[in-house]
Amino acid sequence: MDNDNVKIVSATLADIYLQQGYVEKAIEIYGKLVKKEPENAFYKQRLLSLKRDLKEKGKHPAFKGFLRKKLW
Repeated sequence: MDNDNVKIVSATLADIYLQQGYVEKAIEIYGKLVKKEPENAFYKQRLLSLKRDLKEKGKHPAFKGFLRKKLW
């Protein structure tokens, strides 16, 4: 699925991507949400948190495989 073609962006969609292990896609969605609603503190905080987590976890190669697994 190409995110550029996605017309609907929502926190729910981002959370679905997270549950499926697509952290980068979730970050992209939250980035679009922040641009759409720059005053929304939740979106900003969530975006920063995901970026920080990805950067930190990316230092550990085993985590990359874990991200691709379903969480349930």
